[in-house]
Amino acid sequence: MANYNNRTQEVDLKRILRYILCRAWLIVLITAVGTLLGAGIYKLYTGITNGETKYRISNDYYIYFNYDEFIHAEDFYNAYTWNGFLMDDPIVDYAMTLLPSDYSKEQVKAAVSGEILSDYRVLTVHVTSTDPDMTQKISDAYIEALRNFGETEDMLEEVRVWSVGDIYVLDENTRTPNAAFLGGFIGLIVAIFGLLFAAAIDDRIYSERDWVERYADIPWLGKKGSDEWKANTEYLLKDGDYARLVTNDFAFSASAFEDMRKKKGIVICLDPKKDRGEKIDKIVYTLKKQNITISGAETE
Repeated sequence: MANYNNRTQEVDLKRILRYILCRAWLIVLITAVGTLLGAGIYKLYTGITNGETKYRISNDYYIYFNYDEFIHAEDFYNAYTWNGFLMDDPIVDYAMTLLPSDYSKEQVKAAVSGEILSDYRVLTVHVTSTDPDMTQKISDAYIEALRNFGETEDMLEEVRVWSVGDIYVLDENTRTPNAAFLGGFIGLIVAIFGLLFAAAIDDRIYSERDWVERYADIPWLGKKGSDEWKANTEYLLKDGDYARLVTNDFAFSASAFEDMRKKKGIVICLDPKKDRGEKIDKIVYTLKKQNITISGAETE
């Protein structure tokens, strides 16, 4: 009896690799889709959380301390305290006198932030809002407000504007490339493991090796019309009346089985792209139960 119990077969790594390589385009497609989805989802998320487009101007100020009277003045004016001073009344109130009357202090405070990086004498002030005109006016007002602050504070000699930045759109979606890479990487992993899983459970009959591993006692004739097929059929099917059974036409029919038994043998015609091992197992097993001789198998 034919060996059609595929549970006894070992894993064919070459077959799995060939299966994946033939579908490499699918890996590329899923990876590309993952990349686009990663970037798109991140853009959508940041669009929802960030709201409208934001505009920013960043100006640098150089701080001159009054070391004659205050030796450790820089200890008081540091990165943390400056961010607070920028929101305090002395600076904000002066800036308000230079701004349109419909601007509120809350709007101004929400728009301004400061930072000191490596040099404690250099203060960077950021003005950010969703209105480019408001951003520009607050930036201009703070230039004068900080200059006035430097003149009136005892610990300071002067706050001089060092560089005035141009207005630009604040791109807060700085992690879009990272999100795209992550989406592509996830897509690649899903594609590879998906194909590995599909290859592991795929029991279609692709080649002579697949056939022989399942049905060692039934000759493989080859692809119809090929030199292999001509040689095999000339030798194996030369001495009798043989019939061909197309797998898609197989049906349980007593009269059809009777006609098959009258033949010298039956040649099973496979469709490698569609015929799965379970289906062929059923056909082979049924024909043997009906005492029908199977003389070989061929593909279109």
